[in-house]
Amino acid sequence: MIGPRILFITLLLLMQPVAEAATLPAWLKIPGINKSEPVKLPQHKLTLGEFTGGTGASAKTELADELTNSREFQLTEEGAEYTVSGSSVGGRINGRLSHINGKLIFERTYAAPGLDENLSAFSDDIIYAVTGKPGLSTSRLVFVSDRTGTKQIYRCDSQGKEIQQITRHQYGAVSPTLSPDGAAIAYTAYRSGFPVVLILDLGLGWERTVTDTPGTSFGAAFSPDGQKLALVMSFLGNPEIFVTDLSSNTAGCISDTVGAPSSPSWHPDGKQIIFADDRGHGPRLYVAEVPEQAKAESKLYLWRVGYSFCTDPEFSPDGRMVAFTTRIGNETAVVLQDYPQGKSRVIQAEGAQHPSWSPNGRYLCYAQHGTLYIHDLRTSNRRAVLTNYGTISEPRWMR
Repeated sequence: MIGPRILFITLLLLMQPVAEAATLPAWLKIPGINKSEPVKLPQHKLTLGEFTGGTGASAKTELADELTNSREFQLTEEGAEYTVSGSSVGGRINGRLSHINGKLIFERTYAAPGLDENLSAFSDDIIYAVTGKPGLSTSRLVFVSDRTGTKQIYRCDSQGKEIQQITRHQYGAVSPTLSPDGAAIAYTAYRSGFPVVLILDLGLGWERTVTDTPGTSFGAAFSPDGQKLALVMSFLGNPEIFVTDLSSNTAGCISDTVGAPSSPSWHPDGKQIIFADDRGHGPRLYVAEVPEQAKAESKLYLWRVGYSFCTDPEFSPDGRMVAFTTRIGNETAVVLQDYPQGKSRVIQAEGAQHPSWSPNGRYLCYAQHGTLYIHDLRTSNRRAVLTNYGTISEPRWMR
């Protein structure tokens, strides 16, 4: 991997103030790209106690898989912080989560028709109670649809239900990204005929532009801590990838290109950003290291994969893989590539595009011929979660 060393220049943006913004910590030191380590997600120690009832044994076994796949828990008999127990009859679950000191955190009944659905809800409640983060069933996706005649942004759950239209811009809105807590989205709108990145608080309803500088801006992505955005801006002339600090209202350029960069995505450690850049020979993938501080040198690498047409990259939640769109024959396809080096595999061809990872890293969502799909990477099974809802594109999962 080779590339130029570039200067990280801090610029003051003419941004509208963010209420109650917290001070950010200093930039983290960046390791070399070939020394990138998988992200070690925090794990809480948990033990599974007794599950009684006719379907209790199978419920306990499947719940263990759900909690393990969430990457949030270490199931152990020794030194556990929490105990999960309950009963299950006919798929119905009565579940309890207790602290090791005996305090009951919650006890709830799950009475959906199927055991799997009840286990998913129980698992999500455990994840939220312990970590404060939503699980898969409570996570949300955003996507673009043209069902009203113009492209607008919508939100739904992982079953393709609870659909809500988010934007109603006259000239359309595209390229949505959800903040890690799901409380806000950043997206590109065409309010004056030119693309500009906006942030919308989904709870309070306020909306603002990221920058009032001249030129265009598009293709934003929230950082893992939700305090920064990576996006493309052109106010210096040629479009470049910038990192904006939403607290200090500053931005730094981390790319050095004469091409057309797009679709930045953060490594989960917050230290690297991958993006596509077309320099006249088809879009390829580049990785930029986010420097430690202003005016520091940054490194930019061409990430070599076995495809010459690559767009829409996104790191997996553990940082071990990248999903992206490529072209096979005359149609697009979704591919997984080990990171920083390793094997690749085609997940879905025949027009699949815009992949995005589930919070637990087990699933990908993507669009294919206007339909929203969720693909189980363990079993290779997939399901259409939203069809006949206009032409769907650019789905993004809450991380």
